Amino acid sequence: MGVAAFGTANEVVSIEERKGAWPPIGAKELEAIQFEQFQHDEAFHREISRLTVQRRLTHMTLHFAKYAGYLAEGADDDKFRRTVTDLFVIGVSTINGLNLRIHSLLAGIGRPSAVSPEELAREVTIRAGRMASACERLDHLEDFPYRTTIRDAAVELIALALSVAEDRGWSIPELVEDRLRPVKAKSIFYDQLV
Repeated sequence: MGVAAFGTANEVVSIEERKGAWPPIGAKELEAIQFEQFQHDEAFHREISRLTVQRRLTHMTLHFAKYAGYLAEGADDDKFRRTVTDLFVIGVSTINGLNLRIHSLLAGIGRPSAVSPEELAREVTIRAGRMASACERLDHLEDFPYRTTIRDAAVELIALALSVAEDRGWSIPELVEDRLRPVKAKSIFYDQLV
């Protein structure tokens, strides 16, 4: 069941009705998004979901570094929207890898202030750098709060993606569905898995 269908079936408050609330997506819908992302990762990214947690977190960190580069290059409107969507998707996947619920974490940090594309590039670069530092220190088994650092950076990136999307009137659940559909279609088992 897609997120939109879940929302209808479970009387989830729409994003429009939550305008101004933080987070802009309710706990039930975020839980559904997390579960759908988990299912997506298991079905369509088995090579990543089978990695050790340490390797998977490093892989996610590389994604964030890639998005920092896209944003720093000055993405056009379509690439900017895709990158914001991907920040959210990979953030959710990262939090799933840590076995945490997103809603309470987002509520705990509050809504980020509005950011321009240039500011978003800077913020993503900072968080990706923090995550890379945590991954590198874990390789050396240094005395460092890896999990906390990665968790905090991932939640902040999810919050930034949600905030940017809300500021532009974009529906993250719709963007995610649109973004993941072609990824799923690449699988030779697509018809059996959806």
